[in-house]
Amino acid sequence: MNYALKILILIWVAVSLAFGETVTLPEFAGLLLLTAAYVVRTRYWNSPLLMGGEGVLVLMLSGINPLHLCFLGVTGHDLAARKLAPLALLLILPGGYFLDRQWLLGYGLLLMVCTYAGIRQQQLDEAKTTYQTAYDQERKNRYMLEETKNKLLQTAGETAHLAEIRERNRIAREIHDSIGHDLAGNLLQLQAAEKIMDRDPAKTRELLRKTVTGLAGSVELLRSTVHNIRPRQTLGWSHFEQIIDNFQYCPVDFTHQGSFALLTPHQVEIFTAILKESLTNTARHSDATHMTVALEVREKIIRLLIQDNGSGCTTVREGMGISGMRERVHHAGGSFSVNPREGFMIVCILPREEEKRGDDHAESDRG
Repeated sequence: MNYALKILILIWVAVSLAFGETVTLPEFAGLLLLTAAYVVRTRYWNSPLLMGGEGVLVLMLSGINPLHLCFLGVTGHDLAARKLAPLALLLILPGGYFLDRQWLLGYGLLLMVCTYAGIRQQQLDEAKTTYQTAYDQERKNRYMLEETKNKLLQTAGETAHLAEIRERNRIAREIHDSIGHDLAGNLLQLQAAEKIMDRDPAKTRELLRKTVTGLAGSVELLRSTVHNIRPRQTLGWSHFEQIIDNFQYCPVDFTHQGSFALLTPHQVEIFTAILKESLTNTARHSDATHMTVALEVREKIIRLLIQDNGSGCTTVREGMGISGMRERVHHAGGSFSVNPREGFMIVCILPREEEKRGDDHAESDRG
């Protein structure tokens, strides 16, 4: 707006002078100087001192030709843009000195229009600054949230890894401190029996009886240790069937294909969360009377399909539930899609994962 106003007034004055009297050399030089001042102040150095110099130059040119008072409209605009609108209205005073009454009204109208344009310019600049500040803050918050999310995911992975290491160390310590010592003692008894077998058969038989008794205790201790290590609840397809059985909103047909043992614990966790969230969403937002859940473990992928026979919707507003499901699947390297037409359908595909086997036996020979 600032550029357009100055260019428009310059053209207006130039055309008016071209069809009027001959432009004198001082006028021509003053117009060039005024144009240069506008360019400098608009692009490089918006100084109040330079603005005051422009006003003095306009008054000097107005002494030659009152038409040059039009340039005070630019000054009024710039003053209003600096929140000095009352000061801009005082520029009407030079008009009373240089202009006749018939021209004073037009000059006053021009000055009011330019002042109003300056006020609007100032409001637009403030709105732009506010919007830019809000946008920068929102972008900063988004980056911080993304960074926090990545740190949380990394921390969750490290926590799971540490839990696995602690459990592995606990099992190793359990075997070493109990079964290992018993087997070592029985081995020493067998070695002793072998050495005195020919010299003292009675003592040898006694050692063999003690060894047999000790080995029986070791076997029993091994069974007890393995029983304590195994989880109390063995997961299988019944894990998902139990979740579906607890859903009372409408009947659900559950079908599965492949071996449950091929699912990693992380994938079971993802599918469990998606199934529970989908059943909850159907009960809250759907008019469905039937649902279908199909889980297929294929050669390279695992596919979960959840669909109801409700009326569906035209657009999907993803809240925390669906966005959370999508995020879980994407972080696991899979794909997640939603189709709200002809009922509500969710398709989740995860790649098959092999259990990571590190150097589980790297320390098995340590005492």
